[in-house]
Amino acid sequence: MSPVTATALHLSPKTIMKSRLSGSRLSLHTRFALGIGVVLLPFLGVAALGQSYLLPRLIEPLEDIIRELTEEMEPVEHLQTTLLQVSMPVNDYLISADPDERLQFQQLRQRVELAFKEASPEHFTKEEERVLIKSARAEWVQALVLGEQLLGLPSPIGNIEAAQDMEVFDAHLDRAVAALDKLSTSFYHELDHDRAEAHNIRTRALQTTLAAFVLTGAISLFAIMVLARSITRPLETMRQGATKLAQGDLSHRVNISSHDEMGELAAAFNTMAMRLEADQVALSELAYRDSLTGLYNHRSFYTFLDDEFARSQRFNQTVSLLVLDIDFFKRINDIHGHLAGDAVLKELGELLLRDLRNIDRVCRYGGEEITVILPGTDIEAATETAERLRTEIEAHAFDINTGAPLHITVSIGVASWPTHAKNAESLVAAADKALYQAKNSGRNRVVRHEPTSSQPQNPA
Repeated sequence: MSPVTATALHLSPKTIMKSRLSGSRLSLHTRFALGIGVVLLPFLGVAALGQSYLLPRLIEPLEDIIRELTEEMEPVEHLQTTLLQVSMPVNDYLISADPDERLQFQQLRQRVELAFKEASPEHFTKEEERVLIKSARAEWVQALVLGEQLLGLPSPIGNIEAAQDMEVFDAHLDRAVAALDKLSTSFYHELDHDRAEAHNIRTRALQTTLAAFVLTGAISLFAIMVLARSITRPLETMRQGATKLAQGDLSHRVNISSHDEMGELAAAFNTMAMRLEADQVALSELAYRDSLTGLYNHRSFYTFLDDEFARSQRFNQTVSLLVLDIDFFKRINDIHGHLAGDAVLKELGELLLRDLRNIDRVCRYGGEEITVILPGTDIEAATETAERLRTEIEAHAFDINTGAPLHITVSIGVASWPTHAKNAESLVAAADKALYQAKNSGRNRVVRHEPTSSQPQNPA
């Protein structure tokens, strides 16, 4: 008999109760030793079995789930993020014909190739997973050819064929991202299977242990139940947490206050869930926001506009749209440099977000064009809002890090549904037409759409 066991057998009931009350401060190994001391000598084998077999077999499946989430999902999510970013330079080039977009596209292309290498088919064990990665790769190859063709156009602005090719380019990227989504779903199915297997192991282990408890008598049964409760309760908490995490609830946290190995495991679990949640938020932001200004991007704009149209039609409310363009923006880049132009765009976005309502959606449409969706706002109120913004922008001093502040002006086109449009696309066209009228009539002004006006030419 070990010294620890001999000492434990002579513990008084009062001492045992004190040990139970302070059990949360003892390690799992210490609690096992105390349990062995309380029960009869024949129960030593059962207790040793619980320590050497039951606990590790219960914890190992959970560790497998955590390891699979962190190792298998990370390359796929990184690849999805990179694919969502790569369309922006091509889209911006068709709008602005800025040659710098070619360099940005080449940089993103290299990141995509590296991401595909990290998530190569050889890293996956299942054939269907390899097929999905290959499918995403094939879609990317086709998109790459179109992207390079579009970036090679000398005059892309207003090119209808280029716009059609851009839609095909985006469709290839969307299919690639969809294939990766299917791969993520496959991962979660596999994790569910592993979790079910871990549950079966746990059930069989508890049944075997329970049979041994019955044979040792009421005193031994009571002691082991106390010991098992201090272990299985946090384990069940961890199992439930792993289930919620595998189901996509990354905000879930486990609450285990013990200062032992289970407490350390719970802390590690919560840290991992927090990081996954932060990564998911970051991925969402990258997919829907412009990286320079922090405003919603071109793709998000149409998503918000379609949603707002559906809501406005359902509740019979008006919705207005502002299309804002910085006057002579090319001069800013030519005189002060592109970093100054970037600083102006970023500060302009911050100004608009401060001056507009929380329900208004501010998006970078492309280049120096910014759109503002105004829910529940008729043409009169939208025109007043646009004029207020134009005045504030004209009076604002923009810091471009050159010592002297820069003053700019903007032209704004205004249109409203149902007054000027039947659907989202025609509303954008109406506001865009009003913007061109503002530019053709001298810039630094607000023009609302007039249905009887002829279509003006796009000013230089």
